[in-house]
Amino acid sequence: IYIVLTVSCALAYSATGMLPFDATVHAMTTVSTGGMANSDASFGLYGAGAHYVGSVFMVLAALPFVRYVQLIAGTAKPLWRDTQIHTFLWIVLITVLLMTSWVWGREGVMSEIAFREALFNITSIISGTGYSSADYMTWGTFPVVLFFLIGLIGGCAGSTSCSVKVFRYQLVFGAIKSQIRQIHSPHGVFSPRYDGRPISEDVLNSVIAFLVAFILTLGGTAVLLGLTGLDFITSVSGAAAALANVGPGLGLEIGPAGNYANINDTAKWILAIAMFVGRLEIMVVLTILSIKFWRN
Repeated sequence: IYIVLTVSCALAYSATGMLPFDATVHAMTTVSTGGMANSDASFGLYGAGAHYVGSVFMVLAALPFVRYVQLIAGTAKPLWRDTQIHTFLWIVLITVLLMTSWVWGREGVMSEIAFREALFNITSIISGTGYSSADYMTWGTFPVVLFFLIGLIGGCAGSTSCSVKVFRYQLVFGAIKSQIRQIHSPHGVFSPRYDGRPISEDVLNSVIAFLVAFILTLGGTAVLLGLTGLDFITSVSGAAAALANVGPGLGLEIGPAGNYANINDTAKWILAIAMFVGRLEIMVVLTILSIKFWRN
């Protein structure tokens, strides 16, 4: 499935006018949601066709691969009924429409370019790919906040995307909903559910523990980056981008129009460690660092 997606992506990129080598490189980093480009301009170097192809394949790479297995096996129902997929696609759709409307209102013109850039860059950040086709730091304050938040959402579990993942938020919101109903009706029995099935206490505890560890690690990393001399926006967005494995941060230095080349060496070491922690999953790293793990 991974190979088929990569080859299909490369052929689609080639059809938009990319050179074979560029198409191959970008296909490999699109399906892996890795985001590395072989040009400093990233996707700003290419036209509308490449942007739409990239958007489609970044979404496909952010969906659970097990659903493709089931689709090939002859059953499409799990793909269409997966609430995680529904939620992810709704988040992409709503944020793209919000961003497009914002840019249209800011520029006073309803252009296809605004929609395309909103679609491509939002899909890139929420999937953790990290491509950029425009400097969205110039779009105003609302886009900056929105890009920061969607970078902490991520794609679906079982995909190549990174960050927290949609299903964890669904579980937490399910628990919050159950708790609110319990407070409203103290004598009722309400158990959180996911995809129609009750959520076990062990699963819920592990998800909450992960989110708490993620937030604390994010805050600690941002503080350490601040101690190296980086400003607030660079520290917080850099910590989030590294821990969630998104790529670009916010601000003039590490934003979509910049890179990490000019930040100090200490900050680079901190970010490198944060990237390892984010990709290996925080709870696994904490377990490895515990004394009991090595004693056992």
